[in-house]
Amino acid sequence: MATATKPRATNGARQSATSKAAKSNGAASATKPNATTNGSSETQASALLRELRNLVFKEYGVKLQLRDARVSTKVGHATREKLGLDIAAQVKKKGGNKKFDWQRWNTKVFPRLFGQPDALKYSPDVVAIVMALLYDTISADPTQAVADLVEFNRASLERRNSFQAEHDDDLDDLDDELDDLNDELKDETEDEIDEDLDEDLDEELDEAEEDEE
Repeated sequence: MATATKPRATNGARQSATSKAAKSNGAASATKPNATTNGSSETQASALLRELRNLVFKEYGVKLQLRDARVSTKVGHATREKLGLDIAAQVKKKGGNKKFDWQRWNTKVFPRLFGQPDALKYSPDVVAIVMALLYDTISADPTQAVADLVEFNRASLERRNSFQAEHDDDLDDLDDELDDLNDELKDETEDEIDEDLDEDLDEELDEAEEDEE
């Protein structure tokens, strides 16, 4: 009984198939992102970050905040200040016996619901959405709302620094004026003392001359 035999591929055919496969693999590897390299960079960065934070804490006793924590803190400060300014304005407009106490707002009222600015009870997104529901200056989009609050905090800090710089300049000017005034008083006092001494000397001389006569 005759059996069928499969045709054997020639060396040229095998080489051609291998070459095509290599080219196909090469094209795939050229277009596919190198995830291993990216993962390695992220792993190295994470390790370096841990080393950095540990070293800073060991040397200076300071714990460096991570990005998310910094954003949360800025959102907390912006929310506390913006709400406080709004409530204070409305209380003042309404009048009456009630007064807005910033100290109580910052340390008692705000933390009761939101927590401290650097330790919020809720995520920045949640706080930002609440602020967006209150104010049209805050975007309804959670991500942009967070960015709006961060910008509010930046602008507020810039105003505070500018005010402090102007205050320091005013104090320096006042110190200079006081120094000039002290110098003038000192000069006048010294002149008066010199005049008094001259008058005393003249009187003593006159008395001495009278005694001699």
